[in-house]
Amino acid sequence: MKHGEVQQRLSDSNRWWADPDGWASNDPDLRRAAVAPFRYTTQALADLVPGGLYTLRGPRRVGKSVAVKQAIEALIAGGADPRLVVYMSVDGWLADDLGRLADAATMLQPPGHRWWFIDEITSVSDGWPHRIKWLRDNDSRFGDDTVVLTGSSATDLGTAAGTLLGRRGDAASPDRVLLPMGFRTFAGLRAQSRDESRPPDDLGPLPVRDLSTDRLRDAAHEIVPWLHALVMDWEAYLLAGGFPQAVADHIEGRVGDSPLLRSLLDLVHRDALHRTDWTSLQTGALLQRLTAALGSPVNCSAIADDLRMSASTLQRRITALQEAFVLWPCHRSHNLQPQLRAQEKLYFTDPIFTRLVASGAADSSLLSEQQLGMALLRGLERDAPGSCLEFDRVLHHRNKSGTEIDFVSAGLGGCAIESKYVDARWKRATRTLADSPWRGIVATRSVLDLEDPDLLAVPAALLAWLTDT
Repeated sequence: MKHGEVQQRLSDSNRWWADPDGWASNDPDLRRAAVAPFRYTTQALADLVPGGLYTLRGPRRVGKSVAVKQAIEALIAGGADPRLVVYMSVDGWLADDLGRLADAATMLQPPGHRWWFIDEITSVSDGWPHRIKWLRDNDSRFGDDTVVLTGSSATDLGTAAGTLLGRRGDAASPDRVLLPMGFRTFAGLRAQSRDESRPPDDLGPLPVRDLSTDRLRDAAHEIVPWLHALVMDWEAYLLAGGFPQAVADHIEGRVGDSPLLRSLLDLVHRDALHRTDWTSLQTGALLQRLTAALGSPVNCSAIADDLRMSASTLQRRITALQEAFVLWPCHRSHNLQPQLRAQEKLYFTDPIFTRLVASGAADSSLLSEQQLGMALLRGLERDAPGSCLEFDRVLHHRNKSGTEIDFVSAGLGGCAIESKYVDARWKRATRTLADSPWRGIVATRSVLDLEDPDLLAVPAALLAWLTDT
C-alpha cells in the first residue's frame, strides 16, 4: 500500500478532522447505534491514560467499533484536537502497512499528542505485534502516543501483550475485553422500553467474593419487590442474549429468522474456522454437538467419532472457537486450580450461539447455568480486566462421591454454586453441596430461601443481576 493511498483512507475514515461537530451524525457505526431502541455505552475504553497502549478484545458483532467511535466522541468533547485523533480499520492489511500508516498520518497532522484507534488488527496475519513494537521503540512520536488496538482473536492479542511488554506506558488495566452485554444491562434496557422500574442502580453490582456474605442476604431482601420482573427478564435474556442487535430485535418484538443469526454463523465458519477445510454443514454439526453437550464434561473422543475426525483435530476446532469468543472452557477444579488434563465443560459465551443451527437451542435450565457462569466471569473481569480470558477463575468441582458442582472459584469467597433452574425439588442439590468443603448457593428459578447460612437458595436472575455488568 502506498503512502498516498493510506493518506486518502485516513482522510476518508477520520471525518472529525473536517467536521468535528457533525461527523457523529453521519458515521455509519454511530448512526446504526443511534437508531437502536436504546442507548448502550460500554465502559470498555473508559479512563484511557495518555501514552498508554491498550488492547480491546471481543467477538465480532459485539460492538467494538461502536465502542471505539464513542471513545473518539468523548475525547473530542473533552477537548482533544480532532486532527490528533486517528482511526483506521486495518482488516486485510500487511504488517508493513502499519509503518506506512504512522508515516502517512505524521505528514498530515500538526504536532501534539495523538490518540490512535487501530481496528481489527488481528486480521493482519504477518507479524503485526513486532511491527507495533518496532514503532513504539523507533518512532519517537508514536512511542509516546496513546494507542488502542482492537481485534476478534483472544490468542493473537494475548500473545501481543507479551511482545509489547514494557511498551504499555502508564496504562492501568491495558488489556480490555468487550463481551456481549450482561444481564444487569439487559434488564435495565428492557425495563426502559416498557416504562417499568427495576432495582436501584446503587444496589450492586456486588464483588463476586461477597456472594456468600451478609451483603448478598441484605441485597437479595432489597430486590424482592422486583423478583418477578427480574425472573421474566432472565428468561427473555436466555432467549435473546446480549449482542446489541439481538437485544434490539427483542425489544422491538422482531421474532423468527434473524439476519444476525445468519451473519454470526457465517462469521463462525469463516473467521473462527478459517484455517480449516470444513464445509458450513460440518460447522453446523459441531455447533449442534456442542449444544447437546452443554452442562456436562465434554467427551472429545465421542464427538470426534460422531463427526468422523481425530480427537486432535476436534481439539484444534474447539480451541479456534475459544479464541474467537464463541466458547469458554470451565475446567475441573483441583484445590481451586484448573485441572487441565481432566474433561472440561464447554459453554457458549452467549445464548444466540446455540441457535445458529435449526436443531440447536438448549433448554432453559442449561442456558441458565451457562449464563450464570458468564455472569461470574464478567463479575471477576470487572475487578481484574483481562482475567476472563485466562479460563482459570470459574471452575467446576467433582466431589469424592462422584457428584459435580457447577461453579467454584477462589474468588467466590468460600462458596460454591449449583444451578438448579426449578421451583421444586431444588433441595436435592443440598446433598451435592453438603459433600463439598464450601458453603453453598443453589441458583433456582424463582425460590428465595436465606434461612440456612450455609445453604442459600437464590434465583439465578437475582444472582446475575447482583454480579453482572
